[in-house]
Amino acid sequence: MTGAAGERVGGRYRLVEAVGRGGMGRVWRGHDEMLDREVAVKEVLLSPDADPALRAELIARTEREARAAARLRHPGIVTVHDVVHHGGVPWIVMEFIAGPSLAQLIRTEGRLGWQRAADLGAEIADALAHAHAAGVVHRDLKPDNVLLAGNRVVITDFGIARLLDATQHLTGTHAVIGTPQFMPPEQLEGRRVEAPADLWALGATLYAAVEGRPPFDGTTLTAVITAVLTRPAPPPAHAGPLAALLDELLAKDAARRPGAQETAGRLRAARAGGPALAAQAAQAAQAAQAEPGAVVRTPTVRAEPAPEPVPSFDAAPTAPAAAPTAPAAPAGRPSRRRVLIGSLAALAAVSGAAAAVRVLGDGGDGHGSPAWTALNGSDSEVTSLAYSPDGKLLAGGGKDGTVKLWDTGTGKVTATLGTKSVGPGEVRKLMFGPDGKTLVAGTTGELPTTRIWDLASAGTIWETSAGTLLAVSPDARTIATMAVDELILWDTVTHARTATASGARGWATSAAFSPDGKSLAIGSGSDKHLRLWTPGSGAQPVVLRTRDLEVESVAFTVDGKYVLSANQGKDGLQRTFADPSAPGTGGLGGGSASLVVVSPDGSTVATVAADASITRLHLWSLAPAAVTATLDLIDEDRFLVIPPPVAFSPDGRKVAAGGDGNRVRVWSLPVPTPRS
Repeated sequence: MTGAAGERVGGRYRLVEAVGRGGMGRVWRGHDEMLDREVAVKEVLLSPDADPALRAELIARTEREARAAARLRHPGIVTVHDVVHHGGVPWIVMEFIAGPSLAQLIRTEGRLGWQRAADLGAEIADALAHAHAAGVVHRDLKPDNVLLAGNRVVITDFGIARLLDATQHLTGTHAVIGTPQFMPPEQLEGRRVEAPADLWALGATLYAAVEGRPPFDGTTLTAVITAVLTRPAPPPAHAGPLAALLDELLAKDAARRPGAQETAGRLRAARAGGPALAAQAAQAAQAAQAEPGAVVRTPTVRAEPAPEPVPSFDAAPTAPAAAPTAPAAPAGRPSRRRVLIGSLAALAAVSGAAAAVRVLGDGGDGHGSPAWTALNGSDSEVTSLAYSPDGKLLAGGGKDGTVKLWDTGTGKVTATLGTKSVGPGEVRKLMFGPDGKTLVAGTTGELPTTRIWDLASAGTIWETSAGTLLAVSPDARTIATMAVDELILWDTVTHARTATASGARGWATSAAFSPDGKSLAIGSGSDKHLRLWTPGSGAQPVVLRTRDLEVESVAFTVDGKYVLSANQGKDGLQRTFADPSAPGTGGLGGGSASLVVVSPDGSTVATVAADASITRLHLWSLAPAAVTATLDLIDEDRFLVIPPPVAFSPDGRKVAAGGDGNRVRVWSLPVPTPRS
C-alpha cells in the first residue's frame, strides 16, 4: 500500500502532495491537523512480497533510527517530530523545509563561487560536529540531502543510509545502496563507517558545489567505484583557498581527514581572510597531521604558550607568572603512540602565586615509577567510567552495551553486567550508589535505557526506557532523563516521576546535580545557555548564563558555589555562579572542551579536548586557575565520536580515562599541596 494525496496518516497528518522520492521512501508535504502546522512525512516503501521476518526487522530499525535522529537538536539538522504506523509500515514525520536542495541549486545555477561554498560548508560542518558528538553518523551526506531555506542550511535523512543497506536483504539484490560519488572508500568496501566518512562526503559535496560536478564520476557504476577506491580527486579549478582542505577531506585514509569542528573553522577562516589565511590554516593542519615519528619513551615536557590571564572569583587578578623555559620541540608533531606526554608548561597565576607543574612520568621503562597502569579485558571501547565509593572497584561501560567491573588492587575484571547490544547501545553514564551495592547505568543508541544493577546478584533492580540518562543525584535516589521535549526526574526507589521541566527540547543536552542534590545544572548545545533548575521551588529552570558557546558538559564545584562547564570555543572551561541572584562568569581558557569532571576532594578538575589530530586530558587547579598537566589519551590515530570518559578515585589520587581502544589507563597523581 502507498499513500495518496488527501489521505490521513497516524490520525492527524494529512498528505498534501509528494515532493520527492529516494531509494526506500517517498516524501510528502503534509499538514499536522492537531497542531495546525506544515510537516514533511516520509513514507517507507517496502516490497509487499518481502520475507515477513526481514520486513519486521526493517520496520523496527526504521523506528530506532528515527529515535536516534530525534535526539539531534541543532538548527542545521532537520527535526524529527514523530513516527507513526500506517498501512503496515512506519512513516517518519519531520519539520518541513521550504527550500531547494543544494543539488537543485547546482543544477539550476551551475557551480557556486568558493565563498558561497565555504559559507554553506561551515554550516554543514557545524551540524555534523553536533551529530558526531551525540554518536550519530549520517552515512549518506550529499547535495540532495542538504536543504536551503533562507539563511538556514539543513541536513536531512540522518541514519537513512543504514536503513537503505538493510533493504538489500529485502530485495535480494547486492547493488550498492546510496550515491557512490559521495561515498568514502571504507563505505564502498563494506568496512565500518564512522564520523570521518561524513567528512569525506562533505568534501565531495563542496567539490561538487565549486566545480559543478562530483570529484569522482564515470559512465558505469564500476567506473565510479574504481575511481573512488584507487584514484586521487582531480585538482579543483575553482576552489580557490579551499583546494587544500578539499584534498584533505578526500583523503583515502580516514585518519588523515580533519574533524568536523576543525573543518568548520578552516572554512570560516578562508571566507574571512581569503587565500592567505586559508593557506596558513592548511599549513598548520598539515603539520599537525604529519606522519608520527619514532616512539619516545622518556618523560617529556610539552612546550606550549602560556594562556592569557583569567579572572578569579577568589582574589583580584595579578600579572601572570612567566612560563618555564622548555626544550626545543622536535620537528613535526610528537607521535600519538607515545606512551605518555608529561605536563603542560603553561600556567596562569591569578591570585599571586603560580601553581607547580605536575610532571607525570611515562608508562614505566626504567625511567622511574610507572605513572599509569592499564586495565585490560574490555570487549569494546570504554565509553563511561565510575569508581565505587571505597575505591576498590572501577566500572567501565562499553560501546557494546556491557559494563566491566575491575578490581583496582589486582587490575582484573571481576564481573560483567548486561549483555552485548544489537546495534548502537553505548553505556554513556555510570554511577555507584553511596553504599557501593548498586550501580546506575545509562545506555544510549537504539532505545535510551537506564538500569540499576544489584552488584551482589548482578541482577537488574529497575529499568526504564523513558529517555536518555543525563545525571544521577549524589545519593543515587534521583535520576534525570531527557525524553523528546521533557526533562524528567525519577525516584529510583518508588520508580515514580517526581518533577518535569517541559519544553526542554533543544536545550537539555548535559546535566549535573548539585552536591546537596537539590538543584540541577543544565547545559545546552543548541541554544548555548546554562540553566539552573531547583525542582523543590516549583519553578521551571532559570538561565544562569547566555553566551555564544555550545555547552558540552557541566559539573558543580564541591562546595556547590559554582557551575563548571566545558564549551566549544576559546574559553573551553567556564566558571559560573550557581546563585541566579549573583550572576558572574569567568572564562578559564583551555580551548574547546567536551567534558569536565571534578575530583571528589575538589583539588583537581579534568577536561577533555579533542581536535582532528589528538585527544588530550587537561588537569586544572582552580585556585589559582591554571592547567597543571596535559596527557595524550589515545595511542592510535583514531577519531572518536564521543569524548573519552574520565573518573577520579574517591581520594582524588588517581584519574582513569577510556577511549584508548579496549582498555582503561589509570594515572597516579601527586599529593595536592595544601593552600596556605
